[in-house]
Amino acid sequence: MSDHKIFRFFGGLVDVVWISILWYLSSVLVITMGAASVAMYYTVHVRIFKGEGYLFPVYKKAFTENFKKATVLFVICLLLDAFLVFDFLLARMAIDQGSALAVFYYPVLVCMVLAFMWQISMLAYQARFEDTLKNVLIKGAGLFAADFGWMIFLTAVLIGGLCLCRYLILLVVVLPGGYTCLVHHVFEHIFKKRGWIPETEPEECSP
Repeated sequence: MSDHKIFRFFGGLVDVVWISILWYLSSVLVITMGAASVAMYYTVHVRIFKGEGYLFPVYKKAFTENFKKATVLFVICLLLDAFLVFDFLLARMAIDQGSALAVFYYPVLVCMVLAFMWQISMLAYQARFEDTLKNVLIKGAGLFAADFGWMIFLTAVLIGGLCLCRYLILLVVVLPGGYTCLVHHVFEHIFKKRGWIPETEPEECSP
């Protein structure tokens, strides 16, 4: 590996760490997690993959501009997730108690995974395109349904990464930014396949 590639690798790694830290700080209030996630994806796109701008200004700009819509989306997702988690816990209790409600355990678990796939698709779409709230919800659903194999892959990687963090605590520092790099790579491929962005795209584009 040449010195240039080594410097680029470590420079990118430092950016991933800082992006992860910014995401943690921006998500402290929980309700801001949606805007923080959109800003993280956009910063990965602009700073790491396009090599443009400075990390903090890019992140701050994306966070501010997407705050309102991303927060509304996050609240919708949060309500859905809370409902599913509550049902999951009830089904888990039903298993322990031998109740007939235990039959809902796996269906609810599947719904939780599908909800995650839908939400990550919305996040990627919101970060890359200007559109109405309704279209973000609809196109997010269309994305994960049409590219289900990729969504399973991304879900499995996240679960694996979270499990590894139990044994390698330092992974916590790079997991948000590193995982977003992977998500970005997958969705840029999907966006290009759908013709929403050209193979060599300008900075601003819309489907």
